[in-house]
Amino acid sequence: MLSVGMIFANAGLLGVHSYKIQQFGDLEHDYINPTDFASGLNNMWWWECGLQGIHTVLSFVSMARHLLHIQLLKFSINLLYVGYLAYRTSTGTHKVDASTVFKGEFANKMKGKYLAGLGLVSVCFLLNLLALRLAMGDENDH
Repeated sequence: MLSVGMIFANAGLLGVHSYKIQQFGDLEHDYINPTDFASGLNNMWWWECGLQGIHTVLSFVSMARHLLHIQLLKFSINLLYVGYLAYRTSTGTHKVDASTVFKGEFANKMKGKYLAGLGLVSVCFLLNLLALRLAMGDENDH
């Protein structure tokens, strides 16, 4: 049951990161204006933090119950990402300013952040699927 909860939390994170990339694509093709772009991403920040927090807590509980290398790896990745989110929140760099959207360095920096976040969440999703498969195998053995 714990693995299923982590899958759902991770699927939510995949949705958040996919939304960010989709919004960025819409901005590049002038489907939305910078103010709507900034507002949408700033609203998604708290969803991302909440889902990442839930996923990290579930990873910790899973690690405490089964102490396998895969759970330790998942927990380490999640803890590092939560630390990164906390750092960005404490320094105020989590907010997107509409006035900086069309500056050259903004686009490159944000693309890198969004793709790195999506990659990290995708790795966690694959690890969660593997952990779920291992958990199902353990239940069938007993």
